[in-house]
Amino acid sequence: MNPTSTSTEETTRAIERYLTDNPGDESLNALGMTADGRIVRLAEHDECQRLELHQMLEQQLGTLMPPELDQSIRERMIENALKTGVQTLGEYKKKIRRDRQIRNRLETLKADYAAQFAIMHERTETKVGRKGETETGGCGSIYGIADWDYHFSNEFTRTHWKFMSNFKRGTNVARDFFMSNVITYQLEWTFLDKRWLLELPTAIERCKIVNNVTLDVLRHHHQDYSTESFRKDFLETTHNGKSTVRVAQDLGLKIADLTVTYCDKPVKAVNLDALLDARSEKTFSVIVHVYPDPSIYDV
Repeated sequence: MNPTSTSTEETTRAIERYLTDNPGDESLNALGMTADGRIVRLAEHDECQRLELHQMLEQQLGTLMPPELDQSIRERMIENALKTGVQTLGEYKKKIRRDRQIRNRLETLKADYAAQFAIMHERTETKVGRKGETETGGCGSIYGIADWDYHFSNEFTRTHWKFMSNFKRGTNVARDFFMSNVITYQLEWTFLDKRWLLELPTAIERCKIVNNVTLDVLRHHHQDYSTESFRKDFLETTHNGKSTVRVAQDLGLKIADLTVTYCDKPVKAVNLDALLDARSEKTFSVIVHVYPDPSIYDV
């Protein structure tokens, strides 16, 4: 069998067989694939064969990449996956599985919010920076009647997302689309631009908060941010909290805990006198720690 013709199903079965027979889950750099589709240890083959065997394995691992993407994108994705954080065959299998689950989730969201995504596509442009800084924005009007001004600036790494500045202004823009729709949109844009497999965050950070209601809640609970009362007030009564909850719900995440930072340092409490300038200095952030809902994702 020529490995270039090996199907996704055959590659998956080869991985399953190897992991069943070798529960130690060895490093990908120590493995290769033979012409008949078997995954083997490179150390058990002649040195002159090892490079070709390893290249065959990398080629076939590429068949597990999202088939809806262009070949060049899939090739870059596998390079990035093998360079960053994927050390073993088992880890690679899990990342591919998670990527597919997230893509399925995003497709469902785009279908459920088709009208909102259509408006975003028509009225906004999205740009991705070198470090994952992603901006979606646009402004305009229709016959001078309906005007809009959108600005959503956020930063995505694989597992830590920072929500920086998000607003929309204009006539009747409240339900054009929602922030949770924007995050879904930006997530897909950013990870595609970076040629990353899709991943879920472990932390969503609401950075340098300026919303007055949220700041009032932070002041009110200044003596102890570890209480259930603060968690409830932040997540259920503030714009920053409620929009984060909606993002988590859309993406199938559960909220584990909150961390408050003041002047970029984690705090469990702050001196009330020190809060007088918080509104102007943008000194508060809240990190929402999240994890995949086990009813939706394999854990």
